[in-house]
Amino acid sequence: MIFRLCPILLAVFMIPFSVLAETDDTEKDKGPKTKRSIWQRVLPRTGDIEATVYQPDTDVPLVGAEIKITETGQSQKTGEDGTFQFTDIPVGTYTLSISHPDGPPREIPIKIRAGEVLRGRFYPGAEVPFIRAIDTATQLETIIVEGQRLPPTVSRKEIRGSELLRIPGTARDPLKGLTTLPSIGIPNDFFGILYIRGSAPGETLIYLDRTPLGYPFHYFGLFSTVNPDSIEDIRIYAGGYGAEFGLDSQAVIEIRSREASTKRWGGVLDLNILSPSGFIETKIGDKGYASAAVRVSTLDLIFGLFFDWTFPKWSDYQLKFAYQLTENQHLTLNGFGASDHFDFSNLASEETEGAADVSAYFKNGFDAEGIHLRSHFTDRLTSHLSLTRSHNFLNIHFGENFTPEDEPANEPFIYSVQVNAPTYTLREDLSYKLTPTFQLEPGVLFALSPAKSHTHTSSSEEIDFESDEEPSWTRKRDEFNWTFRRGEGYLQARADPFPFLSVTLGVRLDYLNLTEELSVQPRGSLSFTLPTNSILRFAYGRYEQSPLAYQVLKTDGNRDLKSSLTQHYVMELEHELSPQTELKFALYYKDMEKLVTRAVNFDVLFDDSLDAELTTAYRNQGSGFVSGAEVFLRHRVSEKFFGWISYAYTHAERREIPEDAFKPFLFDNTHIVSIVGNYNPTTKTEIGAKWQYVSGTAASPLGTLMLIQDPVTQGMHPLISDVAGAIFPVEIPTYHRLDIRLSGKRTWWGLPITAFTEILNVYNRKNKMRFRISDSLAENIEALEFEDETEVLDIEVNEYVDIPQLPFTFSAGFIYEF
Repeated sequence: MIFRLCPILLAVFMIPFSVLAETDDTEKDKGPKTKRSIWQRVLPRTGDIEATVYQPDTDVPLVGAEIKITETGQSQKTGEDGTFQFTDIPVGTYTLSISHPDGPPREIPIKIRAGEVLRGRFYPGAEVPFIRAIDTATQLETIIVEGQRLPPTVSRKEIRGSELLRIPGTARDPLKGLTTLPSIGIPNDFFGILYIRGSAPGETLIYLDRTPLGYPFHYFGLFSTVNPDSIEDIRIYAGGYGAEFGLDSQAVIEIRSREASTKRWGGVLDLNILSPSGFIETKIGDKGYASAAVRVSTLDLIFGLFFDWTFPKWSDYQLKFAYQLTENQHLTLNGFGASDHFDFSNLASEETEGAADVSAYFKNGFDAEGIHLRSHFTDRLTSHLSLTRSHNFLNIHFGENFTPEDEPANEPFIYSVQVNAPTYTLREDLSYKLTPTFQLEPGVLFALSPAKSHTHTSSSEEIDFESDEEPSWTRKRDEFNWTFRRGEGYLQARADPFPFLSVTLGVRLDYLNLTEELSVQPRGSLSFTLPTNSILRFAYGRYEQSPLAYQVLKTDGNRDLKSSLTQHYVMELEHELSPQTELKFALYYKDMEKLVTRAVNFDVLFDDSLDAELTTAYRNQGSGFVSGAEVFLRHRVSEKFFGWISYAYTHAERREIPEDAFKPFLFDNTHIVSIVGNYNPTTKTEIGAKWQYVSGTAASPLGTLMLIQDPVTQGMHPLISDVAGAIFPVEIPTYHRLDIRLSGKRTWWGLPITAFTEILNVYNRKNKMRFRISDSLAENIEALEFEDETEVLDIEVNEYVDIPQLPFTFSAGFIYEF
């Protein structure tokens, strides 16, 4: 209730306060302060420009460049940090002239809107000059806008790809670098767990250039499936975002790859011994761009010289083509994929005297393609149309080889899974500006996924430790084909009724044939610009998560399951302490209802008199909540220094059934602190450090940490069952680690080479992960009386199994950039 009333009370308070203010002496502008009348503040007819001029190739500020507005005659020169500022420019279209002795002059058209500040990064030396608009919507004829202008009501974090891959201890992996941001992931050494504000990985949508990314990490977290050198930036929508993102999402990660280059040819070669990679890009005339990236593993090639096995290997690739078809239409084609594979199918035991009788085969992967057309039909109407295909596949076989003639009593253990899940998606997002301060944003999405799943298991039905008889065996084959269909639509309105107030209201209508329900998800946000130029934001939204396929369609599934519901309440404050320093603070609360759960009754495992099944059917019976706070302080001095300090506190509790008490879940009482800093003493050397602290996680089901690989394949058939996940929960005790990275650029054999060294876990902290038997199962085991089975008993009741994480270690590598 407090979250719902705060925006109304604050709006009532702020309107008279802003109208009565005669001057804005308290504003923290980048340049000189200016006085404005009451009418200029409430009904402004002018705007400002605050921008930085950079050299195109080195991204170094351009000092002493002359900036002139042709139509007004105003001019000035950039300072040591490359910045300039013009204030109180009348509304209209102007020509900005940028000249410098080191390069030809450039003229760039700009548009000034009432009450707005045009902040950006100018690269005048490029063949096609461009500006990245930050605070205002600008689409000009000779300017490529990096991304779209997002209104202040949109809550997001945006991190440059060039910064993420230089974070120490991440092996140049941008997605692993995301765990240094507040409430994103659990820092650890092995698993790439992108939890966002308490949401599980399956509740986070990940896009690469508007095309769904099959799964983010190779082998659960080895490194990401996206080439690091191709990434322009990553946008994170942690919660409380608008209606543009739909079903099965409580958080969204948008990865944007490069789409422009100032060089005719360029690229990066990472020549490490474990997994070399390459990225190459090129300009196509004055309107086109193309790039390609590939990464392969060498572990199989090296050890294959000594063993006949197929050692674990991985690979990924990316292709992109972009072209400006007309002045108002831009076409992008992209394709990418990844796979993880190992094959130990020819292992032999001593009894078989060299004959291959053991099979261990695993292959998981995805490939995706997309066609995207951005159109600016008029100054008011824009469109972004995408047609994508994404294909996830999974093929697993564990066990002993056998023939159909084998007797059931002698049948070996078999576990086999095959999943194919292609998805075809049509997505359209429109934006229509009715007035300068009001616009409508409708959109639709249609998806079709003809998925197939085949499973085969042969396992022991019952083992009597006191009997010499052979155990009985049971076979189970499960096949099903299902065509998933979904239709999504939204309508959103954005309005700026006053210069200090921005409002967004929207609603989604989603239909999924798996649950045969039509969901309605209202969302809205308010954004206030305070007299200090701080932005205060309130957001509310309903977000639904559909049940997984096996929970509905399997033999023990429930055809009446519906989507779970989570409501987000968010309050955020953003303040620019200086042109180089920003502070973000957030409070949030999530209320979860109708969670899909099944209670595990361990008593039936140990009491033969109980005539009951081990588990009950899946039901929408769970509930929970997540509350948290975030602080993010970032400082950037051009290319000389960047760094941030982030802190996140998250408290999460859930209960499986209404009769249970709430219990800690995963993030309960977890404090995560990250400190990142990178400094360039010279233009060719860099030193960086990263320190992280995690107070520890509560015990959680194993399946929540070991998602096999993506929601689609897990949704067809879980590799870790709900029962197994509940029996063996996992927790992360207190964790902290310091990493240092040193790099330098030199010319070796006529080639520009960047050599780097990373020192991991500098002070050799003994971090660990802990797997244990659940409390309920351990209590039952301890209550049993075994005769002459004390050894088995000791093993069974050993509750904790500690897995050590990385000790002190270091690595080195070479990067060739051209």
